[in-house]
Amino acid sequence: MVANKVDEASADTQKEFGGGKTVGAVTAPCFAKKAVKVKIVTMQPVACPGHKFDIRAVGDPLGGTYKWTVSGVGASLVDIAGNPTNAGTRVFLLSFRPNNKKGKIPSRRARVSVTYTHPNGTAQATKRIKIHAINFSIRKTKVKRGWTQATENFGGVNLTNSPGKASMATDPQIQILVGNACPRKVDCARNHRVGWLQTVRTNDRRARYRHTRLNVTVPLPIRDAMPPYPPIPFYGPPTQFTGDKNKQTAHHEDSPGQAATWLDPRVPSPANPIPVGQRQLRRMWFTNSFTGWLVVQNLEWSAHDLNHSFVFLKHFDWRVRLNVQVKMANPVANRVHPRRRRPTIGAVQNGKGPRNPVLTAPIANTSAVVNINAAPAIP
Repeated sequence: MVANKVDEASADTQKEFGGGKTVGAVTAPCFAKKAVKVKIVTMQPVACPGHKFDIRAVGDPLGGTYKWTVSGVGASLVDIAGNPTNAGTRVFLLSFRPNNKKGKIPSRRARVSVTYTHPNGTAQATKRIKIHAINFSIRKTKVKRGWTQATENFGGVNLTNSPGKASMATDPQIQILVGNACPRKVDCARNHRVGWLQTVRTNDRRARYRHTRLNVTVPLPIRDAMPPYPPIPFYGPPTQFTGDKNKQTAHHEDSPGQAATWLDPRVPSPANPIPVGQRQLRRMWFTNSFTGWLVVQNLEWSAHDLNHSFVFLKHFDWRVRLNVQVKMANPVANRVHPRRRRPTIGAVQNGKGPRNPVLTAPIANTSAVVNINAAPAIP
């Protein structure tokens, strides 16, 4: 009779808990492990080029670890401070890859995946994220050319631009066109600024006196910048867009020059016995060539990767050249011939072109070295 009562209690226990393991005369319940799941949640539906895009993973049950991967042109994962990462519940997608042949930022897609590892098992999730496009409308790209001319005074001569008119100047108008899918158009546009990069590619600046050769050199190629010096690596101050469809004018001008005194800078002395009457300037050579690039810079991406933070919209090559002879017997204002010459301006072309700008220090203006050396006498 006692045994029957135990069996009846065991049966009641199994009925209540749906079966289980018998412990002594009583059956204990059995709990199955909870299935491991993970999902990816984004704070916005679409990412902006160069802007950190917030992505989070939600694992269930809690207590596991996360490992992230990303694929897609120009895409990377960082933490909130911008440092590369592939772990944690929260990461940020960064993606900026312009088309520098066509001068635009095309729409792209990134594939983000997370693996959630928990004591109960692992789970994976993948999400495709769109990075929207940005285009630019460009008008008024004509480059104006002035003159390189000889300006004489009683101390010497300067081969440079004519007064009040730059040797080269241009004022293109650029409009930013943020993609329709962008969820934050004003802030996205403000994350971009437009300006010019310029590199000096060739340099020939010499003066010849009867007994002396003067030569001005700079390391080539070299970054060019105009004082007061703008943010690296711009040639002049860039201007920031204020919103979608905003238009900005990117002014660019330059007037290179080469100066020389009428009299030999090597002063006669016992160690330098130049006859007083033979110190005259005889000839000058002046040639500089440049490439200028009209660019838009993504400000946030520049903090992540400065060298690749530009969209190259347009480029052109240009050159100043004026080689002259000097007749010191003539009065001042009529000693140098030829008197002037126009710069050579190449066609304004799309994108970056075949050359690369120099983006690092030093710059041409502060790197020139003047070498003055004795030379065989010339007539």
